[in-house]
Amino acid sequence: MTDQAAKEFINNYFDRIVKSENIEALNSILKEKDLTKINHAGFESYPKLEFEITVEDIKSLITTGVIDQKNHNLNLNISTSLEDPLTKLLYAIIWKNGDLKKIKHIINGILESEDVEKNQDDAIVFYQFGKHLAKSQSNPIIDQHVIRAFSIYKTNNLEEVQSFRKLNLLNKKHRNIIAEYKEWIMQGNNLSSSLKSQKDYRYYIDKILFAAGKAVKIQK
Repeated sequence: MTDQAAKEFINNYFDRIVKSENIEALNSILKEKDLTKINHAGFESYPKLEFEITVEDIKSLITTGVIDQKNHNLNLNISTSLEDPLTKLLYAIIWKNGDLKKIKHIINGILESEDVEKNQDDAIVFYQFGKHLAKSQSNPIIDQHVIRAFSIYKTNNLEEVQSFRKLNLLNKKHRNIIAEYKEWIMQGNNLSSSLKSQKDYRYYIDKILFAAGKAVKIQK
């Protein structure tokens, strides 16, 4: 796929999102083979989250010693006290992936979910995910594929398109485009009022942009 084709591919999906009047229209886009053949496994791996984690939830874990109060890491000795089978399974998966210490960024996002001025320099995806878990209606999920798609949509410079297609990890230099995306998805100024009146419309837009952004990524 050329950079021009990638630009047209992304623009097409944004144009159709803007024209969508309801969630059924967004769902019909998600079912198209151009997206499903690229991201079928991805859709199945990310079902909708049906819960929130509050600041009070985290504070209670700090009080009981599950989370360290100083650095907000998981207490690495808690495995000896785990009893619930599901908790043990999930802990084991996190341990196997070497992600135990990454949880602190999610925790920080939850604790700072109402702080709109706070800027995170690293682990931005995890931090923003924490904000989403605490207040999903005011904090979208952020990930490289979505930001890649949005960045390509916003530029008409093909050199920038190629650079965005190579985007792999988000960091502090992407703060401005992330902020712009958050405003676009949360305010929905150019989306139809009928679509915005429907619950969870952002969830379906996120899935479309995730797949579209993934489709145009230049692999190493």
